[in-house]
Amino acid sequence: MSKSEDHSVPSPVATADLRLFARDLAGQWYVAHTRSRHEKILAKELSRMGICNYLPLTRRVTRSVATHRISRSVVPLFPGYVFFNGTEEQRYQTLTTNRVANVLDVPNQDQLVAELLHIQHLLENTQEFLLANRLKVGEWARIIAGPLCGLEGIVTRYSGRLRLAMNVTILGQSVSVEVDHDVVERTDPPAYLGKGASSL
Repeated sequence: MSKSEDHSVPSPVATADLRLFARDLAGQWYVAHTRSRHEKILAKELSRMGICNYLPLTRRVTRSVATHRISRSVVPLFPGYVFFNGTEEQRYQTLTTNRVANVLDVPNQDQLVAELLHIQHLLENTQEFLLANRLKVGEWARIIAGPLCGLEGIVTRYSGRLRLAMNVTILGQSVSVEVDHDVVERTDPPAYLGKGASSL
């Protein structure tokens, strides 16, 4: 594999004040499941509101299939999620930002803190690691690089290459395409599907 084809992250970009993970913080840790591509702005808003938060970031390197040009960007390590520590009132404030789909409770606070410390240690001390994209069959996803960039569909297979299906529901038919895992990200289903509607 040539250097340009290596999908490992070239260097860490996220550093966090370890006081974020102190065990004597006043609130509880929660996980905000954000609306698509709202992670960074949510983290900024939470900071402005005085709500302790953690958004691990990393560099992504992709290459266009059509032009072979390499592009670099700074992206959330876990797309769609921001970790924050707050009181019940701050949890409510987070929901009122209109950037959050829902907030996940964390039953084991110590476990989350330990795992986030491990992630932060990794980001600060290693030059190369692989991002494991854990999309699931049935989830809505968007292609983020290459000639099919912007297309969205349902994950119908997750082994080897990932397969996305795009439906024409009224005809009861669909077309599908195989893509590499590293050019696909999870996203919210479109509004026309309705809340909680099945798209398969």
